[in-house]
Amino acid sequence: MKALMTLFWRLAIFRAGPEDTPYSPSILAVVLMIWTGLQLMVGLAQSNIPVALLLGSQWLALTILLAGTLMLLSFKGLTGRWLQTATALVGVDVVLSIVNLPLLAAGVLLGGATGGLEVFYLLLVSWQLAAQAFIFHRALNVGPFLGLAISMMLLVVSYGTIATVLPEVIVPAG
Repeated sequence: MKALMTLFWRLAIFRAGPEDTPYSPSILAVVLMIWTGLQLMVGLAQSNIPVALLLGSQWLALTILLAGTLMLLSFKGLTGRWLQTATALVGVDVVLSIVNLPLLAAGVLLGGATGGLEVFYLLLVSWQLAAQAFIFHRALNVGPFLGLAISMMLLVVSYGTIATVLPEVIVPAG
């Protein structure tokens, strides 16, 4: 497990590529379980949204990311790279969620996100977009800016879909 977390950290800091990720469905399954647990913990600490709705929105966003990745890899004739790319994308999200935990704890202790914490959250989202862009750049054999455009496009599609399908996640009732 330590070797995997080191690999995901190296992916997050642009020192490894998705091609360095093991081609293993069981590793992807384990990483998805860890991702689900982290998303649940982070989501519950940040909002009062019901668990089913919270997990539904997170899984919807992940499905859009991974399905979009599969479509793009298929378009380029590189579907054999999907498993490693998916593992890399989810693994980087796991690492950055772990990095987010101290910020989340500070937000809970301070009774909500303050302006200073919001800056760090924005930096983490930017870091995640940059790491995803790097993964897309390497997996799709495209330029780094096209990789960034792809990661931003998938983020916008995810947000728009969640806002349309599960609007109570974006603007909770009450």
